[in-house]
Amino acid sequence: MTTLAAANRAIAKAGIPLELIRGEGYHYFVYNGSEENVLVDDVSIYVCYTNTYSAAEWTAEAGYAMEKITADNLL
Repeated sequence: MTTLAAANRAIAKAGIPLELIRGEGYHYFVYNGSEENVLVDDVSIYVCYTNTYSAAEWTAEAGYAMEKITADNLL
């Protein structure tokens, strides 16, 4: 079972400066690569449960989110 902590450890280990946060019925990322955390609500994953994805799948989602963030100049 994947927990939020396990997903965030895997994302950090991959060197992706995002933190996964659980909302109500969805998950979203917060960019934590600067002094201030930046909410990136344009990149949300609409699954109710963190354990819907494995830690590796959450890391892949974070990678896709980072690509979108970079491409759309959201930071």
